[in-house]
Amino acid sequence: MTLILYLYITIFTVYYIILALVSLKSERKIRDKYTSKDANLCVVLYASGEAGTLEYLIRQLKKQTYISERYVIYVILDKVENPPEFIFQTDLGINVININNLEPIGKSQAYSILAEKLSEVPNLDAYVFMDAKNYVDNDFLENINFYLTKYPVFMPNINYIGEDKDLKFWDSVRVTYARYISRFFYNTRSRLGLTNLLNTDSFVIKRDLLNRMSSFDFRDKIAEANYTLKLAQEKITVGSVNDVKIYREIENFDLRIPSLSKRCSIFAQNWNKCNTFKAFEYISSLLNPNWLVCLLVYSYLLSHSFHFGGVNVFGLFEADFIIILISFILLALAFCVSLFHAGIYAKDNLYLFAYPLYSIGHIIYNFPPIRGVRNFIKDRNRKHSIEKMMTEAIVTDGKHDYPCKLELISDDGLARVKFINKNKTYTTKNNHLRMIDAIRELSQKLNDYGLVLKICQNCRHFQPVVDGSTNMVKGNCCCKFEGRVDGDIIPTLIWNTCPNYEKENVVNLF
Repeated sequence: MTLILYLYITIFTVYYIILALVSLKSERKIRDKYTSKDANLCVVLYASGEAGTLEYLIRQLKKQTYISERYVIYVILDKVENPPEFIFQTDLGINVININNLEPIGKSQAYSILAEKLSEVPNLDAYVFMDAKNYVDNDFLENINFYLTKYPVFMPNINYIGEDKDLKFWDSVRVTYARYISRFFYNTRSRLGLTNLLNTDSFVIKRDLLNRMSSFDFRDKIAEANYTLKLAQEKITVGSVNDVKIYREIENFDLRIPSLSKRCSIFAQNWNKCNTFKAFEYISSLLNPNWLVCLLVYSYLLSHSFHFGGVNVFGLFEADFIIILISFILLALAFCVSLFHAGIYAKDNLYLFAYPLYSIGHIIYNFPPIRGVRNFIKDRNRKHSIEKMMTEAIVTDGKHDYPCKLELISDDGLARVKFINKNKTYTTKNNHLRMIDAIRELSQKLNDYGLVLKICQNCRHFQPVVDGSTNMVKGNCCCKFEGRVDGDIIPTLIWNTCPNYEKENVVNLF
């Protein structure tokens, strides 16, 4: 155990010192190193809920110093309340996609479908995906064009404005930690050619790479981490560029970093699947300890070496008390260098040092037994109105069809689905406003195992009927089977199935 701890903290110390030394060298701006080609950019703005700063952001994009003929703007309104009339003006030349589903579809699916629609558009070089809650400088696209010569996919540096407002203590802790990670870790790793965790709030990706990587999956922070690993498996570096800036109100802060337990889970599931050094280094970097863990490990090693002798490292050498102490001092000096590089103000050091306490508190708060007690108390304090219905269905692996059952559950108006096949059951983890979304979650889960649920909702002949009901379970069958009379309307339900089933490859939402 002692040897494992010593190797773990020593590898991290060497890695951290290398990052600190690299950060000491001033970074040369990319436009001083490369002659850029004027790329054709597709700027995609995603808005959901409140329109927020969308109108102001579009005005900024229309005033870019970049050649206006070299970029187009697409705006995706995903169930936006009171969208500004400004964006619908035809003289702006903006492509607006207005999605008025009863529930937002999410930027993951919206981006995927838009990218597929534009996959055959000629002379398109790269996408700039961005949430509508950001602001940009007038040379934003010009800087992006320069950095496309170095990175096939990269993230701008997010700068939060309005930090003079009265933030809660733990909110200030999270903001300071996010700034430190972005300005020191991400930026320095990019200079070393190492990949970073993709932040889908704002990123740039080349069109040919996106077409090669297939569809997005940005449902949550874990999905973003797995997508980054997928890129690393292809030897693609996700860069982080301080020279390309976006700005965001502090009220819209979101810490896009998975918790330590989630990162450990990603490492445990994928460490033996990595076929490139870049991929293995990336998932290993997810296990970075915070300063509290470093102090505890070094305290243990120093105490052990002082009382019981040094740590024998595979018979090659013995790490005694002096060696471990020097290693600890070098790590502390490297940390001071990192603070200087990250531009952390002296008053913010307290927030940065407090982050490990926040992280530990978050782990304890979500520890399964504690979370179970919370959920139990929460459930005991409210009355449930549960309705259930069982229906027969078919699931296939592509070669054989297997009978199964779907139990449709409405719990206080929220929908879940239980899949039953012989002795195996699976219940969707999330509660949905619509049954159609609960079945979509189940279908995606089965797809992960190479199975397809043969029901109307997943059939390309199914046309949903939006009748204003919350569940939206009705639809029409458009299959032109033998003997069908033209013009006949055949009503059906999302969970029905028939021999004419054909898999729906892309859900038509627009």
